[in-house]
Amino acid sequence: MKALLRGLLRLHLTRSRGLWVLIVGLTLVLGWGTLRVERALDLMSLLPTEHPAVRANLEAGVGQQELLWLVAEGTESDLEARRAWAEGLVDRLLTEGNLPLNGLAAEGRLSDPIPVPGPGGVSPWPALLAVGAIAEGDAAVSRLTTETLYTLAPAWLGNRLAPLQDPVALQRRLQTTARALASPEPLPAALARLDPLGLRDLAPQEGEGMAKATALGRAFTLRVRTGYFETKDGRLVLLPLVAGFPATDAKATLRALTWLGRGAAGPLPAAASLRQLEAALAPAAGRAFPLQVTGAHAITAWESHRLTVEVLLSLGLSFVLIGLVYWLGFRTLAGYGFVMVPLLVGMAWALGLTGWVLGRVNLMAAGFGAVLLGVGDDVGILLFSRYRDERRAGQAKPRALRAALLGTGPGVVAGALATAMAFLALAFAPFPGIRDLGLTTGLGLLACLAATFLVLPPLLLWLDRGTGTFAPGPELPTARRRAWAPWVALAVLLLALVGAPRTRWEEDLRRFRAQGNPALNLQERLTRTLGASLQPLAIQIPLEDPDRLPARWNKLSPILREAGLPVPDWKSLDPELRHTLGSETWRRQVLEAAAKAGLDPAGLEGPLRALASAAADPVQPVGALQALLPRATQQEDHHPWNLWDGFHRNRKPAPLDPSLTVPLRLDEASLLRLTPQVEAAGGRFVGTQPLFRVVKGIAKEAVQQAVLLALAGIFAVIAYFGRNLRFAVYALVPLLASQAGVFGALGWGGEPLTFLSLMAIPIALGVSVDTAFNLLHRARGEADAPQRVARVNAVCAGTTLAGFGGMVFSGYRGLRGLGLACLGGVALALLLTQWLLPVLLEKWPLNAGERK
Repeated sequence: MKALLRGLLRLHLTRSRGLWVLIVGLTLVLGWGTLRVERALDLMSLLPTEHPAVRANLEAGVGQQELLWLVAEGTESDLEARRAWAEGLVDRLLTEGNLPLNGLAAEGRLSDPIPVPGPGGVSPWPALLAVGAIAEGDAAVSRLTTETLYTLAPAWLGNRLAPLQDPVALQRRLQTTARALASPEPLPAALARLDPLGLRDLAPQEGEGMAKATALGRAFTLRVRTGYFETKDGRLVLLPLVAGFPATDAKATLRALTWLGRGAAGPLPAAASLRQLEAALAPAAGRAFPLQVTGAHAITAWESHRLTVEVLLSLGLSFVLIGLVYWLGFRTLAGYGFVMVPLLVGMAWALGLTGWVLGRVNLMAAGFGAVLLGVGDDVGILLFSRYRDERRAGQAKPRALRAALLGTGPGVVAGALATAMAFLALAFAPFPGIRDLGLTTGLGLLACLAATFLVLPPLLLWLDRGTGTFAPGPELPTARRRAWAPWVALAVLLLALVGAPRTRWEEDLRRFRAQGNPALNLQERLTRTLGASLQPLAIQIPLEDPDRLPARWNKLSPILREAGLPVPDWKSLDPELRHTLGSETWRRQVLEAAAKAGLDPAGLEGPLRALASAAADPVQPVGALQALLPRATQQEDHHPWNLWDGFHRNRKPAPLDPSLTVPLRLDEASLLRLTPQVEAAGGRFVGTQPLFRVVKGIAKEAVQQAVLLALAGIFAVIAYFGRNLRFAVYALVPLLASQAGVFGALGWGGEPLTFLSLMAIPIALGVSVDTAFNLLHRARGEADAPQRVARVNAVCAGTTLAGFGGMVFSGYRGLRGLGLACLGGVALALLLTQWLLPVLLEKWPLNAGERK
């Protein structure tokens, strides 16, 4: 290490112009990388998408085809105007997208959404269009509905289909259908078109399932219109749209919502801000009422904007706090610019490296600026402080620079490398949030280290005139060790250990989201109004052995009925009845009876074919359900090329096992209560809330791996630079204290341990060894090292805490919890480094021979 630093010193003294050319070139190349950085400040960007449980939720539509809701709220006086707005918008989208009014594709299944005005636009919800078309008597939708119901009939009714074997009873049913079709009453006619054989009369009329279905129908608070909903009291008109982009694309969300607010006229705007969106949703000339938006897309767009502001404010506050700490520590701001200029260059390099390596900054990595501010400036402070001390002692500039680089440099490099290695080790973690945090912060710390060693020396040689803070003068007084200091440090450690058990897990991840999100508030209000969440939810049953599906279904149906869902058992047919319904003779008999009753036999061909296929093959109902449900396709995000994606481009996860996914309407309390029972019966829930619950479990395991990886990186640096068991033991003191500080700060501060604040554990591990390495390295060769480095280490400790202090005042609860946890962990580690390690070094020195 000293040979490398000695070579760098020689370059600074003899080839400084070449180094400036290198610095400018690096800044230009990496500055280009800063333009490639994209913000992915949402929860979806953190998910381990290759994990089977996460993929199952994503392929079920979470974050991909979630609905974007436009809501017009008002009174009875403006209900007609709000209806006209919704109908006009739906009509415009249908016309421009050439989407059929009945929501069906040419092959007779639900159409895929067609974004308008093109990619990055929105589409009416085909499923809702199809439901609305049923009430209007659309022939294609009625035919699809009938064939699907008749395919499900053997599993639903079982041996209750036996009356269909009786020709007299069959003739009577068909005659009843003919009379209903001729009736002027619309409801009997619509039911006859959907159920020509009258199978609904075979269902148990007094059963629990029928009663629950009737009760749910009466409790349903919405009226279905063509392409939109309306509450029965007329207070809300809700227009659900399918977005042609993932919920993580906040920029696309702002463009699409602004376009919709302006009436969906013309092309999408090239860009839109949150302020422009708010203006577009406000009352306008052609719309006297305001619009509101909700759904995963709108929530994410607002949070992305808010979090960007919060991060910038936290960084600005951290700059101010660091300057204040510097002034309190040295009683002057002289030299502050020498520390900040290399640090800012290093942060620019760090952002550029992030652009080239990852191409994005996600929610967990958004706080890496605070880490760079708090830890990256330590290198400059330590080198500058040593250089200034040598100059005050009368040394010439070259000799002062030599003492700083060769005397303090190795310890500074060791501490910075230990911290960087702790973060870079996280790149091997399977969790994308942890991985990106490790890469951005680890590479950023290395960039700040390199920038300081390359930029600070020439600045000192160029601007040092031997006056002011560099003027020769008396040696600054060294700090005296206070007898009570180690006892206070141990008392604070004990206090943290007592507070650690008070830390609680936050089960609901939404509670640490930003407060005041209008889209999230509207979603929660609609959930209370409608009695169910707007977020996607379904039950998934494995189909690796289709013959076992009825048994699994019958294990799950009682559990779901207990929650108030009218889920029937899966019935089986008597072999003779199965043979009859699947026979060609019976089919011809039905068609002849239909002709005698005055019905068109051709209209019965499809329902009879569906009933016969389902009777012969018990797996047919599964295919009918899967064909009826829309295909959830996971949309791909298109990012600029980066090194990480380039190395992993050909890695494709194995396909998931086949499964049957059935949408449900269930409140969150019932979902939480039923989840263990459903999993025990062989199924699982998929959707937004189940996804977060799965991710929480994965995050716990990933953090455990991250801590082990961070420790491995730190131990590797300790083994290389320490080469001494006592050195390693002393270095462990701040490491262990940092973990007690993390949990103690959360416990006493009342902040829960969340998905985001978990990251404080590896962060505190990496940061806690920084100043300890400087102290331990200097203690090897200087008897009074603890007194000499006490002041500068205190300033480094203070600036590190100030870097995290900016996040503590954030209005975003996730960042606030992360900042508090990091602050507690790093503060306790630095306290023991300053007040306890000097006592240990005095009693058991690292190099007793040199001490003597």
